[in-house]
Amino acid sequence: MMIATPFLITRPAGKADNLLASLDEQGIAYSYQPLITTQQVVLKAKDQALLEQAELLIFVSVSAVYALEQQIRPEQLSGHLFAVGSTTASVLQRWSGREVIVPHDQRSEGLLALPQLQQVTGKQIVVVRGNSGRELIKQQLIARGATVKYVQSYNRLPLPLDGAQLWQVWQQQQVRCIVATSNEILQQLFAIIPEGGVTWLRQRHWLLVSPRMQEQALALGINRQQISLAENANDQALLQQIIQLKKEIL
Repeated sequence: MMIATPFLITRPAGKADNLLASLDEQGIAYSYQPLITTQQVVLKAKDQALLEQAELLIFVSVSAVYALEQQIRPEQLSGHLFAVGSTTASVLQRWSGREVIVPHDQRSEGLLALPQLQQVTGKQIVVVRGNSGRELIKQQLIARGATVKYVQSYNRLPLPLDGAQLWQVWQQQQVRCIVATSNEILQQLFAIIPEGGVTWLRQRHWLLVSPRMQEQALALGINRQQISLAENANDQALLQQIIQLKKEIL
């Protein structure tokens, strides 16, 4: 008989280790299934030039840092360093040996609220990211008078998964809450599950990490009462919310 694992964790491989270890320590049963993976993108000469000339550099994820550190030396980056989240900031600080500015509210909105990003007229800013995302950061900084360019250091790719088989397993495991940390993961879940499983997905409780994700979930037909928001996407915030949900819904 399959053990009930009420929480389904979907963080990408390599980003879930600390959260899973904490869940083990707390004795909270879970199932783990990453849906996307990352692949390094070879930097073009123009991208390297943008990185070296930037006055401010914004890293949106751990993967953005890891993919870059395989290709350039940290001393080639002379601009001020920013990270959207604390985990990304820690990795970036370790690699660069320099101060990294990170907001308390670890979302795009929190980054944009930083005092260091209010007066940016004429500044050259580079956002290091994957193949999409964080358009709000670029839009807002351009509106404040900055020149903003993306440098793509990695690709996010969907894993080749059998959605029908996964749905069957998740039903047997009695999954009640799905933890998703990006719109891409949320959309991928609905893309791989067969049509007959969509209603099941909508009936799960969802732990998401931003109001923008909540809007995406609502657009997919998930009821607002079925959604909880973590303060941000870092491991501690997710763990706290999972512990709370365990008391409320299980």
